[in-house]
Amino acid sequence: MILLLACTTVRDAPEPVEPDSGEPVLPAECGALDLEEVATFEQESLPMRDDPSHTVQGVSLGDLDGDGWLDALVAWGGGSFGMRNDGTGNLILDDSLGTEAPLPASEAVALADLDGDGDLDAMLGSWTGNASTYWNDGSGRFSAEEIPGTTIDTFAIAFGDADGDGDLDAYLSAAYTDMTYEEIAAGERVGDPNLLLLQGEDHTFTEAVGALPEETRYGMTLHTAWLDVEGDGDLDLYVGNDAGPYVEPNHLLLNDGRARFTEAEDCACDLPMFTMGVAVGDANQDGLPDLYVTDVGPPELLLNTGGAAFVNATLTAGDAYIPATSTSMVSWGAGFLDLDADADQDLFVTFGQSGKNFDAAGIDGEDGPIQPNELLLSDGAAAYVHAETPAFAAGPRTRAYASGDLDRDGRPDIVTVGKYFLQQFHTTGGCPPGATLQLRGQNVIGAQVDVDVGGAHQTLWHLPSTTSSSNADEVFVGFAGYPSADRIVVTWPGGETTELEDVALGAVLTLDQE
Repeated sequence: MILLLACTTVRDAPEPVEPDSGEPVLPAECGALDLEEVATFEQESLPMRDDPSHTVQGVSLGDLDGDGWLDALVAWGGGSFGMRNDGTGNLILDDSLGTEAPLPASEAVALADLDGDGDLDAMLGSWTGNASTYWNDGSGRFSAEEIPGTTIDTFAIAFGDADGDGDLDAYLSAAYTDMTYEEIAAGERVGDPNLLLLQGEDHTFTEAVGALPEETRYGMTLHTAWLDVEGDGDLDLYVGNDAGPYVEPNHLLLNDGRARFTEAEDCACDLPMFTMGVAVGDANQDGLPDLYVTDVGPPELLLNTGGAAFVNATLTAGDAYIPATSTSMVSWGAGFLDLDADADQDLFVTFGQSGKNFDAAGIDGEDGPIQPNELLLSDGAAAYVHAETPAFAAGPRTRAYASGDLDRDGRPDIVTVGKYFLQQFHTTGGCPPGATLQLRGQNVIGAQVDVDVGGAHQTLWHLPSTTSSSNADEVFVGFAGYPSADRIVVTWPGGETTELEDVALGAVLTLDQE
């Protein structure tokens, strides 16, 4: 039985497995986790309408055509494109996903239901013109609407409700694609300005002039993450800047709930580093959002101590400390997700050769041509163990990733993009799949999920933005093999809650925000 304590739609939810009367509830056996490479698309099979040589890449997952299977929209320097799920979990190139004209070249893409009509819309950034919103007709056909005043080199797009009005706004992270470290070190490049765009009642996006501290807007920003760092119900911003030693360090910006941001003082998170990506998740299961920040050199794990302050726990976090070697020098997109379904948050970290002049930036180390992605398995207490993943051994120049259940087996799968390829991986093994929460509504980003299973508590957040990309609107709840979760509570942006009890192992729940 699944008991709902709020007005929410539940679909395709199996009955829980009840233990025999008087018998203890024991978890099922958990096997070894593996990721299987199921498809690779090389440069020659991808669009080359433009020159992609100086660009980064992005990918976003979501059901674009309403058939119940996750598709993909890819930001690509040679010309962006759609990929349709063939109904077996495999992505195939499909020109019918998009607009009448070919999609433009782009470096950043994000999906969300921007107008509240039940289908996923898109936003694509540009380095040669304005960003554009793409309105979905429900079948995967889009109409484009240019956003005036956004002619910046957009590296990432993160949706979130900045002003608390119930619809999604957008934060655009900006840099220079063709920058050199020589120019940066000499003070010749400070980057394009980051933009906060507020969505109006007519669904147009307009810059929120004066909303951001001016000095935090120019930092060669590659990725910015939303998170409620204060626990006050509104979304704050962690701004990840490339070339931090020369331009601007990372910044934590606190929201007053009305889209007016101030820089946090003494957060111990304003790191001067070459940030490529920011991941948000609960590394030590204390209910607070922590940060994993990628870099040229070892990434950093920052544990939240409360009150908008952090402590650097990288050196005590096991294999979350990744030494800078020729095969692990430049990390890009990263994310917390429970890949093995054991009820704690693992880390997936992409790596790829930068191709920049490290000597000019004063960076010690070799930017090797083969830098495999890393999968780090959590013990639930902010310690991580490297997982051998043969599928990553080739080590192409990965830049970004997105996750979602492509084959509908209850496990999050992974799509990576880079120079110049796209790869798809299916997840197998680990514990039996727990519950999949499919979040539906115009303002689901930032939802908090609290789970009680097997006598333990875990907290997750739906924060889909990754470097240049976005994950599907799904939250994967690991049960560590237990037959059911005692209680799951979803706290939506705005404070409303949906409560579920006795949620079965393997349940797939579609939760509609009311």
